[in-house]
Amino acid sequence: MDEGELFAGLAAEQWAANSRSDQRLDAAFYRDVIRAQGGRALELGCGTGRLLLTFLAEGLEVEGCDISADMLAMCRREAALAGLTPTLYEQAMQDLAVPAEFRTMYIPCGSFVLVMDRQAALETLRRCREHLEPGGILVFNVFPVPINYTEPPADDFPTPWQPTVRTDLPDGHHLEVAARWTALDRVEQTWHEERRYDLYDDAKLLRTEIRTGQGRWYFRNELLWMLQLAGFAPADVTTTGDLTIVAVKELGQ
Repeated sequence: MDEGELFAGLAAEQWAANSRSDQRLDAAFYRDVIRAQGGRALELGCGTGRLLLTFLAEGLEVEGCDISADMLAMCRREAALAGLTPTLYEQAMQDLAVPAEFRTMYIPCGSFVLVMDRQAALETLRRCREHLEPGGILVFNVFPVPINYTEPPADDFPTPWQPTVRTDLPDGHHLEVAARWTALDRVEQTWHEERRYDLYDDAKLLRTEIRTGQGRWYFRNELLWMLQLAGFAPADVTTTGDLTIVAVKELGQ
């Protein structure tokens, strides 16, 4: 199980290109948290720098961490074009060990669910807490489980390829991306998927890459228990209706 496989190669190129035109609808939320907290912030799962470089350009003190070397390479390339020099760490969330503490740590885009192993996910929360200053805040979001448990399970895998997006690249080539599910476990709340990246020069297919990935859905109360096991006090954890979770490290701890 390689949690970075889904975001390597042509996938990193596609994410970097899409980041340039992304509307950054979540930026205002995280920006407000970082500004209210003051001090240093760390983005886990920073990818090609969609939010990280935006905040750095605005003068916020934000560092980034990602499991994918290819995504971080794209982030450095985009940063250089913008005249920015981000501090970046190549680490899995569950292995987080950086020489700093932060006032804010955030995991955008539901990336927490990509930590497939439950114990590794719990370790991620523990390590986040260890890297927070007293009074620091961890913010992350997850998404609801898109499963109807009243219907019989559909076990015909892999599902057909479904086109998802076309992305124009800076060199004039373009990517056509398709995705399919290869497995789904309703009890374990896990899914496995493949994404196909077709690189074209006009109508000529140059290369195809198939990237594999997986994830685990988490329910609200499940995450609340995990945060408590990780050392966050229940009174210091809040959730919003869109399943965004804010956890505060208690003062003096």
